[in-house]
Amino acid sequence: MEYRIVPITEELIPGYRMAFDKVAKESRFLDYLEAPPPPEAVGEFVLSIQNNNLQFVALDDQTVVGWCAITAKAKAIYSHAGVLGMGIVEGYRGRGVGTALIRTTLDAARLRGLKRIELQVRENSLSAMALFEKVGFVKEGVMRKHAFVDGVYENSLLMALLFEST
Repeated sequence: MEYRIVPITEELIPGYRMAFDKVAKESRFLDYLEAPPPPEAVGEFVLSIQNNNLQFVALDDQTVVGWCAITAKAKAIYSHAGVLGMGIVEGYRGRGVGTALIRTTLDAARLRGLKRIELQVRENSLSAMALFEKVGFVKEGVMRKHAFVDGVYENSLLMALLFEST
């Protein structure tokens, strides 16, 4: 399988929204159960990230099959930190797409000067946790009964990666 990792652009927004919606509708990984409507809102979000933050997508030919974004924290005392979010469309997981996406995004964050990257992941998302640990994230805490999906409460883990000072 061949894929490319590229910064998101305006013309990729519809594909990004479709990929986001597919992953969200699985109800297993994201804080959303579907992509936020209307599509224009997704475009505004992507463009705001593009202007101030870091977002990359994985493309199979011209189809968006995954994304990874680091959103900078707004408050001055947290300006050294960002929050990571990502998703990979089913069928592309376990094939190196997620690893390539997250490494590209983390490299860009390091070059931007960020020192801490945070994320939250549902406790039952074992493959996602394994990916995050593989690239250096460590567990920092548990949010009990954090999510409520299909009548079941789920815990979420807080994880973070600290870049070494040079």
